[in-house]
Amino acid sequence: MVKIVMAIIITSMPNWPSIRYQGYIYPDMETCVEYNQIMIDDFKSYARSQGDNEIHFDSFCFEAQSYPIEGFNTIELGI
Repeated sequence: MVKIVMAIIITSMPNWPSIRYQGYIYPDMETCVEYNQIMIDDFKSYARSQGDNEIHFDSFCFEAQSYPIEGFNTIELGI
């Protein structure tokens, strides 16, 4: 087993029938926290450009154990 870090971003807006969530994996906690904030900032900017000013995000990163993921350590974070 190997340690991975998972990010969950939860999105909510008035009049949506439910919430939306997205998950991403990262090699360490520092990368997760950094890229999670970048993604939320990008999501907020896009939502505002569409007139969605009441959008709400919650996010968190947590450690988990996983079987090795082929190519995981060679994935380039291209945001």
